[in-house]
Amino acid sequence: MTRIRGGCRMVFLLWIAVCAILPGAARAEGEKVAAVSRAAIDDRYKWNVAALFASDEEWEARFGRLEEAIGALEKYRGTLSRSPSALLEWFAARDSVARRYDMLSVYASLRADEDTRVALYQDMDARASRLGTLLKEKTSWADPEIAAIDADTLRAFIARKKGLETYRFHIEDGIRRRAHVLSPREEELLAMSGTALAAPAKIAGMLRNADMEFPDVIDEEGREVTLTPGRFESFRASADARLRRDAYIGMLGAYEGKANTLAAALSGTVEAHIFHARARGFDSSLEASLFRNNIPPEVYSSLIDAVSKNIEPVHRYVALRKKALGLNEIHYCDLYPSLAENPPGAVSWDEAVEKVLECVRPLGAEYAGALREGLRSGWVDVYENEGKRSGAYSNGAHGSMPYILLNFGDNIDGVFTLAHETGHSMHSLLTGRRQAYVNSDYSTFVAEVASTANEALLQHRLEEDAAGGETDARIYILDRFLKDMMGTVIRQTMFADFELTMHEMAERGESLTPDALCTVYAALVRKYYGPEMVIDPETAYTWARIPHFFYNFYVFQYATSYAASYAIAEKILAGEPGAVEKYLGLLAEGGGDYPIEELKRAGVDMTTPAPVEAVMRAFAGAVNRLEKLIDAS
Repeated sequence: MTRIRGGCRMVFLLWIAVCAILPGAARAEGEKVAAVSRAAIDDRYKWNVAALFASDEEWEARFGRLEEAIGALEKYRGTLSRSPSALLEWFAARDSVARRYDMLSVYASLRADEDTRVALYQDMDARASRLGTLLKEKTSWADPEIAAIDADTLRAFIARKKGLETYRFHIEDGIRRRAHVLSPREEELLAMSGTALAAPAKIAGMLRNADMEFPDVIDEEGREVTLTPGRFESFRASADARLRRDAYIGMLGAYEGKANTLAAALSGTVEAHIFHARARGFDSSLEASLFRNNIPPEVYSSLIDAVSKNIEPVHRYVALRKKALGLNEIHYCDLYPSLAENPPGAVSWDEAVEKVLECVRPLGAEYAGALREGLRSGWVDVYENEGKRSGAYSNGAHGSMPYILLNFGDNIDGVFTLAHETGHSMHSLLTGRRQAYVNSDYSTFVAEVASTANEALLQHRLEEDAAGGETDARIYILDRFLKDMMGTVIRQTMFADFELTMHEMAERGESLTPDALCTVYAALVRKYYGPEMVIDPETAYTWARIPHFFYNFYVFQYATSYAASYAIAEKILAGEPGAVEKYLGLLAEGGGDYPIEELKRAGVDMTTPAPVEAVMRAFAGAVNRLEKLIDAS
């Protein structure tokens, strides 16, 4: 199953900039603005979950049959070394059951995220999760059994049985991982622990999405408005400094009030990461996390080092924002409003779709045509509603259409989020067309290249449209580029720094209390954003609202992917021969090789600091140009 976790683009977006009012939702002057019910949203703005299962009843029937199929996999135990045919038969049976599970899991997840308060779908999602744990438990014997087969024998099996060629990378990767494969019983116990060890993250997610209560604020028009995650993103980008600060203090203050619970949940998740790492014989949780995709730990440390050594332009940009906004002091919430005096107005959903389709034209008619058709076919759940999961993601299963969750705001940030998520969805579509199931689950390390490349193409298109135009329009586009890099490269690297520090603290036996987490986070804000930044007490609690800290060294891939996609987009836009073909080839490779090697074939070597250093130079150059534009204006 391919699920690119939400908040993708995590200015980028951990939470999406969302307009408070949907098309046609009228209200009286002075009326309190509440979140919109899902029933009030037109069906054309909702994803087509019926393409997965026509009804909940069909899902239930398939669920019951799959439970039986999982149990039947036991008959293959002890047979895998008998012959190439026996091994192939096992792989085919396992993959068939896994594909069916993915369909069930995706449907339950999508329905649960439509409104996290609906008990029926929360139960279905929880049952699907438990079924996934059962599947892992009932197949946990296979890796140790295959590990007991001599490597030369396995390679001979591939040569003798044509169908096993599909599984060559899978088998070779299994040989690489042998040192960390445990006994059958130990593997079974690890698999059985999955649901229990995932509970802290589940609890934190339910708290954030279903049970968190946010205060009211007064918007620009003097109306009392209840904060939502989407409105928070919109309000903190407001030109009204009072509203920005009220929204920021209100949102972070709500998380501060739940800090003990969220810190306990986060600590439990980190301990689960450490448990798995030590159980498999790794020296650290970082090494264990990166091992799966054969990513050298030096790639992680190199990212932090390269950004840290080139951080001065970021400090200069923060100081420039303070000056341009006419502030006596700059707070974190002041990083989001545009520096342009007249930023672009509302962008409708239909306009956003056309802008994204226009920006991907350099990728060819086939790519753009498939995307256009998908956006007309129920890929996207567009608008925020009461109880809906915050953020954005692309989800789907091998053989299904991609599904995109948005909380679309009628603004340019919403357009960038759409570009980002459609990059993921097209990646899934192209991989699904080319790859067998076993090779369809591509690495996040590559996945975020597909999304951020679309953003780079959109940014280029906007810059082209603004070139030679009014200074204010050019300021807007350049400032937007810098804010995007702040959210995607700088902030995600800071998050990666925080995540590494947090795991190292736990590995030393230190407690991850709210005070300890706040101390670390505040110090990193100072490091990355510079001496001009005033760190409010609430800023230190930002860690509490970041779901990606539960994902086991996930966020660094946003920054590395941005660097890789920047290099690839530069080649494409420069018309470098073969650049488009190499990139589309990357999107079709799926999980058929290690991500570092796939990127090398696309022309980017992430084992060196060069791509990250190039992005930081681009950031510095953009700051220089913006300073000149603002001085001239």
